Amino acid sequence: MSQAPAHTPDTAAHQPDPPRERYGDRLFRPERLDTEIPRLSARAAMYDDHTFGCLKALGVSPGWRCLDVGTGPGHVARWLAAAVGPQGTVTALDRSTRMLDTYAHPPNLDALEADALTAEPGRYDLVHCRLTLMHTPQRAALLARMASWVRPGGWLIVGDDVDFATHSSPHQALRQTFAAMRRMLNTTIGTDFHFARDYPGHLRELGLTPIGEQATTPTLRAGTAPNEFWLRTWDQLWPRMELDEAVYREARRLLQDPEVVDLSLTHITAWGRRPE
Repeated sequence: MSQAPAHTPDTAAHQPDPPRERYGDRLFRPERLDTEIPRLSARAAMYDDHTFGCLKALGVSPGWRCLDVGTGPGHVARWLAAAVGPQGTVTALDRSTRMLDTYAHPPNLDALEADALTAEPGRYDLVHCRLTLMHTPQRAALLARMASWVRPGGWLIVGDDVDFATHSSPHQALRQTFAAMRRMLNTTIGTDFHFARDYPGHLRELGLTPIGEQATTPTLRAGTAPNEFWLRTWDQLWPRMELDEAVYREARRLLQDPEVVDLSLTHITAWGRRPE
């Protein structure tokens, strides 16, 4: 496991608000393959079973035309490509497809490098988006755009994190580190840890029906994918988090302590169907 990087807190009394960044500009840059692929692979190991179960429940089957928005390394896109078979197609959309291109593409998977806020990818039987809307300040507009890409009778399925559990962690250092992470991500890139709380309501407002929802809260336990993901994520964020170094190092120690068991963020997946 990597060691916590050195950090010297900013001691200036007053600092101007930094300009708002986009996910991937400075934080979580996709071209840093040796950093991002292991981090996002840990995240996929944390959520893939949940996501794939929701997709199976919608009846994804051979011949479907699917779109995966914010595809990253393409874990969901490749699963969809296998599920729809040679008769179906999957478009994997991202502002950078560099991580996706490190993997072999099945013949029915096409990469589309574009900004989802301006792209016009067409109409699909299923549009999927995981852990992208929460990091997009124009999330309501993007959600409406994705709904417009669903053909009549097709499905929109979205998933993001809501932080229900870490506020009440019995470990002070974990409470403080997660709180510092939330503040920093909200300030720098506009991350919203509450928007997904009412995904059913948002989908209903867009005219989709019926609406479904499932949630999962991974367990934090040393040596597991959730702990690996947070350690790798915090190591990128730590130099810009307002957090005492001793607290941060204690939080990292707790995530590597085999005696510590806690709860991660809750991942909410919701879906709705466009009426025929």
